[in-house]
Amino acid sequence: MSATSVIGAGTHPAVKNKRPPLTREPKAIRELHVQLHDMRNAAKPFLTDEARKVYWAQAWERTVVRAATRVESNRKQFYGLRLAAIISAITVPSLVGLNLSGAGGSAVRWLTFALSLIVALSTAIITLFRFPDRWLMDRALSNSLMSAGWALVNSPDTKQDAWDQFTTATDAAMARYNTAYQTAVILPAEHNAGSQQQQQQQQLQTLNAIRARNYLTAKPVRSGLNPRRRPQII
Repeated sequence: MSATSVIGAGTHPAVKNKRPPLTREPKAIRELHVQLHDMRNAAKPFLTDEARKVYWAQAWERTVVRAATRVESNRKQFYGLRLAAIISAITVPSLVGLNLSGAGGSAVRWLTFALSLIVALSTAIITLFRFPDRWLMDRALSNSLMSAGWALVNSPDTKQDAWDQFTTATDAAMARYNTAYQTAVILPAEHNAGSQQQQQQQQLQTLNAIRARNYLTAKPVRSGLNPRRRPQII
């Protein structure tokens, strides 16, 4: 066997591609990629020019994958935080009822404090990032886009009419998602930020008033000249 054949065998494309993926996608996302590949093959009669191919790949297919990925992420984060809050909330009363003393009591008190902090933080994070609302919005977007894609693939209409209906449904789904996202996520976040800023300003004004009152109370009163002042000797 020549050296050239050995080098060629060592650099075979099949050997190069045998690398484990850096990140393992969820099963639902892998199945979605297979489904989108089949739909793309079925929609080839409608993808007659480069503009339609770009719209299918960039505007529709990529948005479907992103929405489905966010659905899985928001679902896992919501269930994880909610489960941590529920378990901690159930455990805290049991620990309080032990009434231990000594080193064991100190450890139980610290554990109770930690679990109470987990409950508060988990609930605050869920409220702040609104994972349930994001989950529902992304799932609605994914379902609407998939419905538009299947309608195009199974459409008995002419190519132009079917493609126009597909783009109209896709744009409408994205517009509904943007409106819902602004209503459910952006506006409440701005409202909460404004309320927190107003509370901080009120607290600062109250603190400044307390400091001013304490300063006036602690400041000695100057009575002017002393009437019993001794005359100077010249």
